Amino acid sequence: MIRFQRPALALVFSLSVISALAACAPLVPATAPPQIKNTPGASVVVTDKRFDAGLFHLEYPRAWSVVKTSAAAADRIHVYFVAPDGGYVSLEQVESVGSSADEYRTLPNGRILKVSIEAAELPSAGFSVRARRLIASIRI
Repeated sequence: MIRFQRPALALVFSLSVISALAACAPLVPATAPPQIKNTPGASVVVTDKRFDAGLFHLEYPRAWSVVKTSAAAADRIHVYFVAPDGGYVSLEQVESVGSSADEYRTLPNGRILKVSIEAAELPSAGFSVRARRLIASIRI
């Protein structure tokens, strides 16, 4: 044990040790918790303008939000791309083409996406064009 004659010197020494230990904290590698690593279901990668669901990817406008509503354990994906004005484009993986007036996209890998576009009450200029551009960018 180190003994100091002056309490101020003890305080400076203690602060120096604490600062040195705090500086080493970022050197400890972070690891993902087991519940994150082992989450079942389809994973997605979202960047500032690209959405990749594994079975398809697309480009969306930068100011739009991505909301994945399908459960982690679900094999099918359901995702909304929401414009700042509240309008949205919904993509939902389905088993077959329905008889309704909905729009469907059959991907080259045989997967079927139900596409819905819903404009806000007061849509922003260019919403329709951006929504159509988003849908046209769907690729596998």
